Amino acid sequence: MRKRMMKFLPGYATILCMSMLSLQNAGRAQGLQYPPKQNSLKADASHVGGDILSFAATVGGDILYVFSSPLRLKQKGGVKFLAFTALTTASVVWLDRDLEDDFNEREDFFVKPAIGLAKIGDGYDKFLSNKYMLAGLPVTMLAAGLIFKDKKLILTSRLMVESFIITGKITMIGKGVFGRARPYTGEGPLEFAWLKFNTRQERRSLPSGHVSSAFSIVTVLAKQYDSWWIEIPAYTVGVAVAFQRMESRSHWGADVIVGGALGYWVGSTLVNRYKQPSKSSSVNPYMMGNRVGLLVEF
Repeated sequence: MRKRMMKFLPGYATILCMSMLSLQNAGRAQGLQYPPKQNSLKADASHVGGDILSFAATVGGDILYVFSSPLRLKQKGGVKFLAFTALTTASVVWLDRDLEDDFNEREDFFVKPAIGLAKIGDGYDKFLSNKYMLAGLPVTMLAAGLIFKDKKLILTSRLMVESFIITGKITMIGKGVFGRARPYTGEGPLEFAWLKFNTRQERRSLPSGHVSSAFSIVTVLAKQYDSWWIEIPAYTVGVAVAFQRMESRSHWGADVIVGGALGYWVGSTLVNRYKQPSKSSSVNPYMMGNRVGLLVEF
């Protein structure tokens, strides 16, 4: 199903591209009055060709921006990354086995709510991870954006698709690099087949693809529309998917942590690239020569 999903998404991306271009071309057409008939087709072709190149450059720039983001890490970001790596390693070595046992026994006080929340993840696994349902949300947002001429909706739908595809590719590479055995194989949490790029599903546990794809989408949505009534349901879905993957014995705890962090990182990086600067006002003292006063910016 994953292969069919990957085949479908490039087609959707093409449809998304042409829909956006049609909106842009429609806007241009309104400003033209009685163009020469003999040049209209050539002008339209020129506009479409230019828009396609512009769109391709934009998407290519987004991909390059995501993959080059580690190079822009500042000291604080580097410390956070090292801490995350240390915690994930500790989970692999000491926590994953115990957590797996707790989910199997289903009696731990802290595990019971997680198992209940995993039922939401079941819905994602059965329906929303389907290629048509997965495309439904960004397509609906794109249609609404085109109808109401809402640029933010159009941008959000594009970023959701980009985030999903980029995250999916990184996830596939990670699975091949680590080659970690899944819990249901009974091989244990420390069984890895490093850099063998094994195609057997039993050896593709780290990171979790379901979790990374879910977080890649919900993160874009939550960060584009920064409201609690969007953020809480969005991230709840992501966490529920993580619990479902553990409850079904498809992934270890570290697998879903890395998958969630991966989807969150890609989605956040894309949104931050297009984030508008704050328009809040500020008042600061200033001194220039023999003049002293307050500088008001808004």
